[in-house]
Amino acid sequence: MSVLEVSDLSIRFGGLQALQDLTLTVNEFEIVGLIGPNGAGKTTAFNCITGFYKPDTGRVVYRGTDVTRTPPHKKAAMGFGRTFQNVGMVKSSTVLENLKTAQHARVRYDVASALLGGSRVATEERALAAKADAILELLGLTEVRDLRVGGLSYGTLKLLELGCALATEPDVLLLDEPSSGMGPEESHQLGERLLDLRKAFGLTMLLIEHHVPLVLSVCDYVYVLNFGRLLAEGRPSVIQTHPEVVAAYLGGEAPEALAATEETPEEAALDEATAVPAPRKQPVAKKAAAKKSPASSAPAKKAPAKKAAS
Repeated sequence: MSVLEVSDLSIRFGGLQALQDLTLTVNEFEIVGLIGPNGAGKTTAFNCITGFYKPDTGRVVYRGTDVTRTPPHKKAAMGFGRTFQNVGMVKSSTVLENLKTAQHARVRYDVASALLGGSRVATEERALAAKADAILELLGLTEVRDLRVGGLSYGTLKLLELGCALATEPDVLLLDEPSSGMGPEESHQLGERLLDLRKAFGLTMLLIEHHVPLVLSVCDYVYVLNFGRLLAEGRPSVIQTHPEVVAAYLGGEAPEALAATEETPEEAALDEATAVPAPRKQPVAKKAAAKKSPASSAPAKKAPAKKAAS
Protein backbone atom coordinates (compact mmCIF):
# COMPACT_ATOMS: atom_id res chain seq x y z
CA MET A 1 0.00 0.00 0.00
CA SER A 2 1.31 3.45 -0.91
CA VAL A 3 1.57 6.00 1.90
CA LEU A 4 2.69 8.91 -0.25
CA GLU A 5 2.13 9.48 -3.96
CA VAL A 6 3.51 12.44 -5.89
CA SER A 7 2.22 12.88 -9.45
CA ASP A 8 3.53 15.27 -12.14
CA LEU A 9 4.72 17.83 -9.59
CA SER A 10 6.04 21.05 -11.18
CA ILE A 11 7.00 24.48 -9.85
CA ARG A 12 8.69 27.48 -11.44
CA PHE A 13 10.43 30.43 -9.77
CA GLY A 14 10.49 33.22 -12.33
CA GLY A 15 12.53 31.90 -15.24
CA LEU A 16 13.78 28.86 -13.32
CA GLN A 17 11.93 25.57 -13.70
CA ALA A 18 12.83 24.06 -10.31
CA LEU A 19 10.73 20.90 -10.73
CA GLN A 20 9.26 19.39 -13.87
CA ASP A 21 6.71 16.55 -13.74
CA LEU A 22 8.16 14.78 -10.70
CA THR A 23 6.40 11.48 -9.96
CA LEU A 24 7.32 9.17 -7.09
CA THR A 25 5.72 6.68 -4.71
CA VAL A 26 6.60 5.75 -1.13
CA ASN A 27 5.02 2.49 0.02
CA GLU A 28 4.24 1.35 3.54
CA PHE A 29 7.37 0.77 5.72
CA GLU A 30 9.73 1.65 2.85
CA ILE A 31 12.80 3.86 3.07
CA VAL A 32 12.94 5.66 -0.27
CA GLY A 33 15.93 7.74 -1.33
CA LEU A 34 15.80 10.99 -3.33
CA ILE A 35 19.27 11.84 -4.59
CA GLY A 36 20.87 14.11 -7.16
CA PRO A 37 23.49 16.86 -7.60
CA ASN A 38 23.28 20.17 -5.75
CA GLY A 39 20.51 22.30 -7.22
CA ALA A 40 18.66 19.31 -8.67
CA GLY A 41 15.42 20.25 -6.89
CA LYS A 42 15.38 17.79 -4.00
CA THR A 43 14.61 20.23 -1.18
CA THR A 44 12.15 22.04 -3.43
CA ALA A 45 10.33 18.72 -3.83
CA PHE A 46 10.23 18.32 -0.04
CA ASN A 47 8.85 21.85 0.36
CA CYS A 48 6.09 21.09 -2.15
CA ILE A 49 5.25 17.76 -0.50
CA THR A 50 5.11 19.22 3.02
CA GLY A 51 3.17 22.35 2.04
CA PHE A 52 5.80 25.09 2.35
CA TYR A 53 5.55 25.66 -1.41
CA LYS A 54 2.42 25.50 -3.54
CA PRO A 55 3.24 23.61 -6.77
CA ASP A 56 2.10 25.03 -10.10
CA THR A 57 0.85 21.63 -11.25
CA GLY A 58 0.65 18.10 -9.92
CA ARG A 59 -0.76 16.33 -6.88
CA VAL A 60 0.43 15.10 -3.48
CA VAL A 61 -1.68 12.22 -2.14
CA TYR A 62 -1.33 10.90 1.41
CA ARG A 63 -3.07 7.57 2.10
CA GLY A 64 -5.58 8.22 -0.65
CA THR A 65 -6.32 11.85 0.29
CA ASP A 66 -5.24 14.79 -1.87
CA VAL A 67 -3.17 17.04 0.41
CA THR A 68 -1.52 19.19 -2.29
CA ARG A 69 -2.87 22.46 -0.85
CA THR A 70 -2.88 21.43 2.82
CA PRO A 71 -0.70 23.77 4.96
CA PRO A 72 2.34 22.41 6.86
CA HIS A 73 0.84 22.51 10.36
CA LYS A 74 -2.15 20.44 9.28
CA LYS A 75 0.11 17.93 7.53
CA ALA A 76 2.14 17.64 10.73
CA ALA A 77 -1.05 16.80 12.61
CA MET A 78 -1.92 14.22 9.93
CA GLY A 79 1.39 12.40 10.41
CA PHE A 80 4.02 14.19 8.34
CA GLY A 81 7.36 14.52 10.13
CA ARG A 82 10.22 16.46 8.61
CA THR A 83 13.80 17.57 9.18
CA PHE A 84 15.41 20.46 7.32
CA GLN A 85 18.67 21.05 5.48
CA ASN A 86 19.42 23.91 7.88
CA VAL A 87 18.77 23.04 11.52
CA GLY A 88 15.84 25.08 12.84
CA MET A 89 15.72 24.39 16.58
CA VAL A 90 15.69 26.99 19.39
CA LYS A 91 19.41 27.48 20.00
CA SER A 92 18.97 29.27 23.36
CA SER A 93 16.94 26.40 24.86
CA THR A 94 18.18 23.07 26.15
CA VAL A 95 17.96 19.77 24.33
CA LEU A 96 15.15 18.62 26.64
CA GLU A 97 13.18 21.83 26.13
CA ASN A 98 13.41 21.48 22.34
CA LEU A 99 12.15 17.90 22.47
CA LYS A 100 9.24 18.93 24.70
CA THR A 101 8.40 21.81 22.36
CA ALA A 102 8.33 19.39 19.42
CA GLN A 103 5.46 17.56 21.15
CA HIS A 104 3.24 20.65 21.43
CA ALA A 105 0.69 19.34 18.91
CA ARG A 106 0.01 16.35 21.22
CA VAL A 107 -0.43 18.40 24.41
CA ARG A 108 -3.94 18.17 25.86
CA TYR A 109 -4.00 21.31 28.04
CA ASP A 110 -4.69 24.84 26.78
CA VAL A 111 -2.73 28.08 27.15
CA ALA A 112 -4.70 29.25 30.20
CA SER A 113 -4.01 25.97 32.01
CA ALA A 114 -0.34 26.24 31.17
CA LEU A 115 -0.16 29.75 32.67
CA LEU A 116 -2.05 28.79 35.83
CA GLY A 117 -0.32 25.44 36.30
CA GLY A 118 -1.93 22.69 38.31
CA SER A 119 -1.65 18.96 38.78
CA ARG A 120 -2.89 18.11 35.29
CA VAL A 121 -0.26 20.30 33.65
CA ALA A 122 2.49 18.92 35.89
CA THR A 123 1.49 15.34 35.07
CA GLU A 124 1.53 15.99 31.34
CA GLU A 125 4.85 17.82 31.55
CA ARG A 126 6.38 14.78 33.23
CA ALA A 127 5.02 12.59 30.43
CA LEU A 128 6.57 14.91 27.82
CA ALA A 129 9.92 14.77 29.60
CA ALA A 130 9.76 10.97 29.85
CA LYS A 131 9.12 10.67 26.13
CA ALA A 132 11.97 13.08 25.41
CA ASP A 133 14.32 11.02 27.58
CA ALA A 134 13.32 7.85 25.74
CA ILE A 135 14.14 9.47 22.39
CA LEU A 136 17.48 10.73 23.68
CA GLU A 137 18.38 7.24 24.88
CA LEU A 138 17.33 5.77 21.55
CA LEU A 139 19.61 8.19 19.66
CA GLY A 140 22.50 7.99 22.12
CA LEU A 141 22.16 11.64 23.17
CA THR A 142 21.41 11.26 26.88
CA GLU A 143 24.60 13.07 27.91
CA VAL A 144 23.53 16.31 26.18
CA ARG A 145 20.02 16.35 27.73
CA ASP A 146 20.46 19.56 29.73
CA LEU A 147 22.90 21.39 27.43
CA ARG A 148 22.02 24.44 25.37
CA VAL A 149 21.44 23.55 21.74
CA GLY A 150 23.58 26.46 20.54
CA GLY A 151 26.73 24.86 21.95
CA LEU A 152 26.39 21.48 20.20
CA SER A 153 28.27 20.27 17.13
CA TYR A 154 26.49 20.31 13.78
CA GLY A 155 26.43 16.53 13.55
CA THR A 156 24.81 16.30 16.99
CA LEU A 157 22.29 18.96 15.99
CA LYS A 158 21.25 16.94 12.93
CA LEU A 159 20.75 13.87 15.10
CA LEU A 160 18.78 15.91 17.64
CA GLU A 161 16.61 17.30 14.83
CA LEU A 162 15.77 13.72 13.92
CA GLY A 163 14.74 13.22 17.55
CA CYS A 164 12.46 16.28 17.38
CA ALA A 165 10.83 14.86 14.26
CA LEU A 166 10.28 11.54 16.04
CA ALA A 167 8.70 13.41 18.96
CA THR A 168 5.85 14.47 16.68
CA GLU A 169 4.87 10.78 16.29
CA PRO A 170 5.08 10.80 12.49
CA ASP A 171 3.56 8.28 10.14
CA VAL A 172 5.80 9.28 7.23
CA LEU A 173 9.19 10.87 7.94
CA LEU A 174 10.92 13.16 5.43
CA LEU A 175 14.63 13.57 6.16
CA ASP A 176 16.63 16.29 4.39
CA GLU A 177 20.34 15.32 4.45
CA PRO A 178 20.31 13.80 7.96
CA SER A 179 24.00 12.78 7.79
CA SER A 180 25.21 16.33 7.00
CA GLY A 181 28.08 17.23 9.32
CA MET A 182 28.78 13.60 10.24
CA GLY A 183 31.88 11.55 9.53
CA PRO A 184 31.80 8.15 7.77
CA GLU A 185 31.47 6.18 11.01
CA GLU A 186 28.70 8.43 12.33
CA SER A 187 26.87 8.13 8.98
CA HIS A 188 27.11 4.35 9.20
CA GLN A 189 25.64 4.45 12.73
CA LEU A 190 22.87 6.74 11.50
CA GLY A 191 21.96 4.19 8.81
CA GLU A 192 21.66 1.48 11.44
CA ARG A 193 19.49 3.77 13.59
CA LEU A 194 17.15 4.49 10.68
CA LEU A 195 16.67 0.77 10.09
CA ASP A 196 16.02 0.26 13.81
CA LEU A 197 13.53 3.15 13.89
CA ARG A 198 11.60 1.71 10.97
CA LYS A 199 11.36 -1.62 12.74
CA ALA A 200 10.51 -0.19 16.16
CA PHE A 201 7.95 2.42 15.09
CA GLY A 202 6.72 1.09 11.75
CA LEU A 203 7.90 4.25 10.02
CA THR A 204 7.83 5.07 6.32
CA MET A 205 10.65 7.38 5.20
CA LEU A 206 11.60 9.58 2.27
CA LEU A 207 15.27 10.49 2.44
CA ILE A 208 17.36 13.19 0.73
CA GLU A 209 21.01 12.28 1.10
CA HIS A 210 24.38 12.99 -0.53
CA HIS A 211 26.23 10.24 1.33
CA VAL A 212 25.86 7.50 -1.27
CA PRO A 213 26.94 4.54 0.95
CA LEU A 214 24.18 5.48 3.40
CA VAL A 215 21.59 5.55 0.60
CA LEU A 216 22.74 2.19 -0.75
CA SER A 217 22.69 0.56 2.68
CA VAL A 218 19.25 1.67 3.93
CA CYS A 219 17.02 2.51 0.95
CA ASP A 220 14.60 0.06 -0.64
CA TYR A 221 14.11 2.23 -3.72
CA VAL A 222 15.85 5.32 -5.10
CA TYR A 223 14.79 8.23 -7.30
CA VAL A 224 17.41 10.44 -8.96
CA LEU A 225 16.73 14.08 -9.79
CA ASN A 226 18.80 16.20 -12.17
CA PHE A 227 17.91 19.77 -13.19
CA GLY A 228 14.44 19.35 -11.68
CA ARG A 229 13.58 16.27 -13.72
CA LEU A 230 13.50 12.60 -12.83
CA LEU A 231 16.66 11.10 -14.31
CA ALA A 232 16.35 7.50 -13.10
CA GLU A 233 14.64 5.27 -10.55
CA GLY A 234 15.09 1.74 -9.27
CA ARG A 235 16.67 -0.46 -6.65
CA PRO A 236 19.92 0.86 -5.12
CA SER A 237 21.99 -1.79 -6.94
CA VAL A 238 20.54 -0.61 -10.27
CA ILE A 239 21.01 3.09 -9.53
CA GLN A 240 24.60 2.50 -8.40
CA THR A 241 25.59 1.32 -11.88
CA HIS A 242 23.17 3.38 -13.98
CA PRO A 243 25.35 5.13 -16.62
CA GLU A 244 23.43 8.41 -16.60
CA VAL A 245 23.48 8.56 -12.79
CA VAL A 246 27.20 7.83 -12.74
CA ALA A 247 27.79 10.64 -15.21
CA ALA A 248 25.45 13.20 -13.64
CA TYR A 249 25.78 12.51 -9.92
CA LEU A 250 28.48 10.11 -8.79
CA GLY A 251 31.28 12.00 -10.52
CA GLY A 252 32.25 9.34 -13.07
CA GLU A 253 31.68 8.98 -16.77
CA ALA A 254 28.93 7.02 -18.42
CA PRO A 255 30.15 4.31 -20.85
CA GLU A 256 28.68 6.28 -23.75
CA ALA A 257 30.54 9.39 -22.65
CA LEU A 258 33.81 7.46 -22.36
CA ALA A 259 33.37 6.00 -25.83
CA ALA A 260 32.80 9.48 -27.23
CA THR A 261 36.11 10.69 -25.77
CA GLU A 262 38.26 7.88 -27.25
CA GLU A 263 40.45 9.11 -30.11
CA THR A 264 39.87 7.42 -33.46
CA PRO A 265 42.81 6.58 -35.82
CA GLU A 266 41.66 9.32 -38.18
CA GLU A 267 41.64 11.90 -35.36
CA ALA A 268 45.09 10.77 -34.22
CA ALA A 269 46.50 11.18 -37.76
CA LEU A 270 44.95 14.63 -38.04
CA ASP A 271 46.41 15.66 -34.67
CA GLU A 272 49.89 14.50 -35.72
CA ALA A 273 49.68 16.34 -39.05
CA THR A 274 48.56 19.61 -37.48
CA ALA A 275 50.70 19.49 -34.31
CA VAL A 276 52.97 22.51 -33.77
CA PRO A 277 55.73 22.10 -31.14
CA ALA A 278 55.73 24.77 -28.42
CA PRO A 279 59.06 26.67 -28.68
CA ARG A 280 59.17 27.62 -24.99
CA LYS A 281 58.88 24.00 -23.76
CA GLN A 282 62.22 22.44 -24.73
CA PRO A 283 61.46 18.91 -23.36
CA VAL A 284 58.32 18.76 -25.49
CA ALA A 285 60.23 19.89 -28.58
CA LYS A 286 62.83 17.14 -28.06
CA LYS A 287 60.09 14.54 -27.69
CA ALA A 288 58.50 15.72 -30.93
CA ALA A 289 61.86 15.43 -32.71
CA ALA A 290 62.29 11.90 -31.39
CA LYS A 291 59.01 10.88 -32.98
CA LYS A 292 60.18 12.10 -36.42
CA SER A 293 63.63 10.42 -36.29
CA PRO A 294 63.79 6.61 -36.86
CA ALA A 295 67.22 6.47 -35.16
CA SER A 296 65.88 7.92 -31.94
CA SER A 297 62.65 5.94 -31.89
CA ALA A 298 64.19 2.75 -30.43
CA PRO A 299 65.49 4.35 -27.19
CA ALA A 300 62.16 6.14 -26.79
CA LYS A 301 60.34 2.79 -26.78
CA LYS A 302 62.73 1.26 -24.23
CA ALA A 303 62.31 4.08 -21.72
CA PRO A 304 58.83 3.05 -20.52
CA ALA A 305 60.02 -0.57 -20.04
CA LYS A 306 62.88 0.57 -17.80
CA LYS A 307 60.55 2.77 -15.82
CA ALA A 308 58.09 -0.08 -15.30
CA ALA A 309 60.89 -2.42 -14.20
CA SER A 310 62.03 0.02 -11.52
